[in-house]
Amino acid sequence: MGTSLPRALSAALPVSLAAVLLTGCGGSSAGTAGEGPGIPAAVEIPRLTTTVTEPVPVEAYLLSEAQWNRLGKAEYALRARCMKRFGFPYEDPMLVADPSGQTISQYRYGKLDPAKTAVHGYRTPAPAASEAGTRASKDRIRKISANERMILTGTADLTAKSGKGGQNIKGQTVPEGGCVGEARKRLGDYGDARIADDVNLDSFGKSLQDQRVLAAFAKWSRCMAESGYHYRTPIEASDDKRWMTGAVSPEERTVATADARCKIANNVTGVWYAVDVAYQKQAIEAHAEELAQVRRDIEGQLRTAAEVLGG
Repeated sequence: MGTSLPRALSAALPVSLAAVLLTGCGGSSAGTAGEGPGIPAAVEIPRLTTTVTEPVPVEAYLLSEAQWNRLGKAEYALRARCMKRFGFPYEDPMLVADPSGQTISQYRYGKLDPAKTAVHGYRTPAPAASEAGTRASKDRIRKISANERMILTGTADLTAKSGKGGQNIKGQTVPEGGCVGEARKRLGDYGDARIADDVNLDSFGKSLQDQRVLAAFAKWSRCMAESGYHYRTPIEASDDKRWMTGAVSPEERTVATADARCKIANNVTGVWYAVDVAYQKQAIEAHAEELAQVRRDIEGQLRTAAEVLGG
């Protein structure tokens, strides 16, 4: 397993990737469904309006936000136990606030609910921090001594994130990578596996080149033009530089709401989701053995977390 991005961030990656993948790509071709080698020929198109409730298949092989949270709490507990062995308290908690409930598919295809875009535009509302998380953030600031840092990371080098350990402190040997390394090792160096990340990003990229999705984008573009907004794709609209900085403007709210309504009117999300899922299923079948091992690794890591946290 690797050490990938936390779920809240990696969930947003496909939309960022979309801007690159769509550069120079026409949005007006309808094409023939299933045209070309390796393209799923037939997909069932659901009717999706203001939200995507069904997970995409690859989510079974990626850590959910709740699982990241669980493993993070276990890692913090293991770090604290390790530091205690050396006679030091550990008061720099990781990000262990309660999960926000965000899923990979929630914003994968952009903002979909006109009622929400009318308030937030293209911005994602920040989840309210839990009381415990807020309290931990206020209490976490404490300068640590050189010895504490060496025990925590396995090195006295302030420019290095991790070291070989081996130092003798109070008759005990600092583990490789320090207490951080020891905790990660116990939990199996948890994180999203490369193969699962690849399936996640590749299917999204392929969906953006699929003629069925491009045809849906073309309908969406014509719908937006009727309101006076000229974008080829929903990605162009959401990535408009005018929305990148500052507070949400009335114009951003208006454009985002027109975007969401045009998606609903032309079932853009239903088409996009169905094609994306079809590519994912192809890839999952092609890498079934590797992904089965990923599932076993995740289950093992969560069992270890349960042992650490006492259930």
